[in-house]
Amino acid sequence: MPRCITAPSEQYKLALAVSMGGMLELYDFLIYALMASYLADNFFPASDNVTSLLVTFAAFAVGYLSRPLGGLFFGHLGDRLGRKRTFTLTISLMALTTALIGCLPTYHEVGIVAPILLILCRIFQGFSLGGELPGAITYLGESAPQRQGLMIGILFMALMVGISLGTFVHGLLNQSLGSEVMASWGWRIPFWIGGLLGLLSYQIRKRFEESGFFMALDQVRQRSSIPLLVLLKQHRKGLLCGFLLMALCGSTVTVFGVYMPSYLSILLGLPKGEVAWHTAVAFLILAPFSLLAGLCTDLINRKLLAACLALAVIFLAIPAFQYFMGDDIHIRRMMVICGLFAAIASGLLPPMIIRLFPTEVRYTGVATTYNFGFALFGGLAPFSSTLLVQLTGTNMGPAFYVSAIGVLGLMALFIAWPDYPMRSETIVDNVVPEKS
Repeated sequence: MPRCITAPSEQYKLALAVSMGGMLELYDFLIYALMASYLADNFFPASDNVTSLLVTFAAFAVGYLSRPLGGLFFGHLGDRLGRKRTFTLTISLMALTTALIGCLPTYHEVGIVAPILLILCRIFQGFSLGGELPGAITYLGESAPQRQGLMIGILFMALMVGISLGTFVHGLLNQSLGSEVMASWGWRIPFWIGGLLGLLSYQIRKRFEESGFFMALDQVRQRSSIPLLVLLKQHRKGLLCGFLLMALCGSTVTVFGVYMPSYLSILLGLPKGEVAWHTAVAFLILAPFSLLAGLCTDLINRKLLAACLALAVIFLAIPAFQYFMGDDIHIRRMMVICGLFAAIASGLLPPMIIRLFPTEVRYTGVATTYNFGFALFGGLAPFSSTLLVQLTGTNMGPAFYVSAIGVLGLMALFIAWPDYPMRSETIVDNVVPEKS
């Protein structure tokens, strides 16, 4: 494959359009974690803050755990009906459920019905996100096959901006409304904003054209009838390799990107507003590192890059959290460290999984590995980290968790990675004929 560091302007425009939708959808999904303390009080009241937060993050994990089901469902649709139609549908579902969360009654108003409704909304959020990001990864990778790392890096740079947008909204509302108003009804506003932005993304998605790789399969009528069965029979090595890579990605991004605002403000007692502002600024400034990391996958051996990231997580996570717990506290430096981990992991690992699968099962393969890795090791990260804090009596719980997953990620290096070249002339050679 030619090694390129530039792309035609049309591909950049396409990447930015796709990435805007992904950014807004990730904002919708992650705003739950940013509002965790308010949701804990309104939907899961308990005798102490840690227990209430623990239950809230358990509901957060439910949203992650529903992602694999969404990935399998929308992956099947994407490989059978097309990339464009499928991930246009996902963002519509996300916008609706996000807006609904902002309209739910609280526990104090309707009792146990409130947390049940919240959990149902989280399930549908996770279900839709399970098809959204894998669809965006697949679509961009197939739209710019010689620059897939660069294009997918742009996508995850936008996702970093989505995290920044969420924390910016959180900080702005905290400053303008105050803690009492936020606890009463102000927490609803970010969900309403997310619903409106999701509808905007839907309008953008409708203008896309279908992937040329998928259209080529359509012309020769060689789509796989049941993509998941083909994956399980013929691509088990790709599934295992992708799962391990996404486990490392999911745990790193969630611990350092999603969990940290709640960790710093609730467990370490730092000011919520200050944490939110520094998080927003740090993630916005460091977002280009996702693009650079994606570009590296076009230029440098993928296994070498994955090994460097896994080792960095294993050996640097514990010292990083020791610094967070020290007496010389600088929130800005903390969030720079967290932003670097999240940006590099999110830009580096997802482009690696797209070449693990051929075109006719690529959407399903990417969706399966991405979502199972994120669901099991990313979705459970806030809950597991908080539980480790409670069980061990030390705030080092998140460091122990992410370091352990880093060791697991190293296992992927001992597997012979499948490599399906992203070139249009190889489409027909890589397909499995549809069975009548």
